[in-house]
Amino acid sequence: MRQKWMLAAVALGFALGGGCAKKPNDTALVTSIQAKMFSDPQLKSANLQVTASQGVITLSGTVPNNAAHLEAYKIATQEAGVVSVNDQITEQEAAAALPPPPAPKPEEPAPKPEKSREKRVRKPAPAQEAVNTPPPAPQQQEQQPPAPEAAPPPQPPPPPAPTQVEVPAGTTVTIRMIDGVDSSVNQPGEIFHASLDVPLVVGNQVAVPKGADVYVRLVTATSAGRMTGKSELRLELVKLEFQGQSYPLVSSTYTQSGSSRGKNTAEKVGGGAILGTLIGAIAGGGKGAAIGAGVGAAGGGVYQAATHGQQVKIPSETRLDFKLEHPVTVTEMPQTTSQ
Repeated sequence: MRQKWMLAAVALGFALGGGCAKKPNDTALVTSIQAKMFSDPQLKSANLQVTASQGVITLSGTVPNNAAHLEAYKIATQEAGVVSVNDQITEQEAAAALPPPPAPKPEEPAPKPEKSREKRVRKPAPAQEAVNTPPPAPQQQEQQPPAPEAAPPPQPPPPPAPTQVEVPAGTTVTIRMIDGVDSSVNQPGEIFHASLDVPLVVGNQVAVPKGADVYVRLVTATSAGRMTGKSELRLELVKLEFQGQSYPLVSSTYTQSGSSRGKNTAEKVGGGAILGTLIGAIAGGGKGAAIGAGVGAAGGGVYQAATHGQQVKIPSETRLDFKLEHPVTVTEMPQTTSQ
């Protein structure tokens, strides 16, 4: 009976120890991320703060440019044990691009009052001349009209105020890949560049135009084995960049799988539908159209060859759809026209 109680206590200890080990160590995450940022040439001199709460990393502070901003975000998202990243970093170049506030109008000095002319005092004539000489007529003080005040220079009109538009959850975000993704080469956590292929419209207002920069993260990348298994790629949206501002995105995942070992690739994938999607994406063109003129001519063949070899590739110019799981508020700065 005593041995049974001892075995039960040992099993309970292992269970409690295993459960505690699954919780993320926030202190270790912050220490590791800060060490990697300090060793990075772009972030060594940046003023960044890193905090963690149950695996959720918050980045704040300032970086010199967009490249350093993206590098800091990549380091945080690729750290093992990180659940999500709250990006609150400010770019110094974006803040410097904002127009300065108008200078206050200097106050004009009040006009000085004119000094009245002193009246001349005539000496009285001698007594003998006072009988024959009439008294002089009183002199009237000469008055000068006041000088007109100079009109103040016209002030330029104030700059238009920025507007904020909330893109609701459930909105479809259609992008076109600029970077390619390969299940046999790329690893989970890597960030890839894409562009917005369809404008984000809220009501009758375009919140974000076509061509804005979008970044996606590789969530899962599995490669088929020599005898069994199948390749799979899973992507999700990470952030949107528009007018020098960065907006974190939370979206559904896009999954693309290859055929299992030993099965017919064309029957599993449904070649007609996939090839049609790739050909349509290449015909539509996109921000990444300059990456290799041969991508469009051989898009379908590359995809079939990739899945037939039990590997999955998402080439450049591929059009993908995601759905926002959380709303995002975009600040749009009005475009000023030069006179």
